[in-house]
Amino acid sequence: MSPEGMLVGGSNTVKNNVVVNTVTGISAGGIQNLEVRYNNLWNNDINFSGFTPDTTNLSVDPMVVNDDTTQGDLDFRLQMYSPLIDAGDPTILDRDGSRSDIGLYGGPYGWTYTYEDLAPRPPHNVTAAIEEGLVKLTWNKNTEADFSHYRIYRDTVTILIYDSTKMIAETPDTFYYDQLPPVNHETRFYYVITAFDNQGNQSYPSEEINVLVTGLGEHPPKGYDGYRLLANYPNPFNPSTKIPYRLKEGGYVKLYVYDLKGELVKVLVNEWQEKGFYEVVFHPTLAERGRVTQLEVPMGKRYNQMSSGIYLYMIQVYDERNIPVFSDAEKMILLK
Repeated sequence: MSPEGMLVGGSNTVKNNVVVNTVTGISAGGIQNLEVRYNNLWNNDINFSGFTPDTTNLSVDPMVVNDDTTQGDLDFRLQMYSPLIDAGDPTILDRDGSRSDIGLYGGPYGWTYTYEDLAPRPPHNVTAAIEEGLVKLTWNKNTEADFSHYRIYRDTVTILIYDSTKMIAETPDTFYYDQLPPVNHETRFYYVITAFDNQGNQSYPSEEINVLVTGLGEHPPKGYDGYRLLANYPNPFNPSTKIPYRLKEGGYVKLYVYDLKGELVKVLVNEWQEKGFYEVVFHPTLAERGRVTQLEVPMGKRYNQMSSGIYLYMIQVYDERNIPVFSDAEKMILLK
């Protein structure tokens, strides 16, 4: 799907479509008798422009089998329990005679296939902070329709195998306060989180995060330590992606995007930031639209100058004496 989503022109009927990850999902200007029904718009900056949609249109996680090329081939078939199953125009039937599904394979010219009951996506953007002597874990909420709860694991060594002996809690929330056991010496605690659906399917674990503590009776936890530049998501992306990173201490942060020739594409961050977790949106089209965010400096290439391919994002952190304390770079893929 293009960054502009669907621009309705010659036709005044739009049904059974899925539009995701665009600037404007469906836009129409000056068209009379427009019929936009039974569509699903998800994770767009603006879902509808130029008209008011009716209640048959949805805005839910479509729950396709795979929309991430880093996890194998793309597969836009719907999972079992997707809210788009039998949610299309009731006057249109799927090949098996049931009410049409919303999406690529619905309708009489679509596919007949078995809906797979897959596990939820792993929780992501896990952060750790110290509040009144407790470790507070937070993460992003899963959006699958059949999501049930999270399970939290903790150990004093890297968690390669997560089993019941390491489980400390289950919760439907996206945060958890952990009261650590007493320790008499400096100890590092490691955490991972998994997601469960209503059928009991368990996701792969989240990124591992850790905290370093000293004797809890004498000193408070030091908190997790370490600088880190994390993988952007989604990847590949179009038109935008999020770049997460963590700062051990406050510092002057520079976050850049380059092409493979080393030419500057965008300056995302160029400022002092306090320690903690950050997540910056790389949205190449924003500067052209006059919608520059505080963190996106309109410098470098414009979106129409960028071709599909691999780009690099690089972080540099300097302390208060302007001494470099951390630098790293990762790759991401733009698909136009």
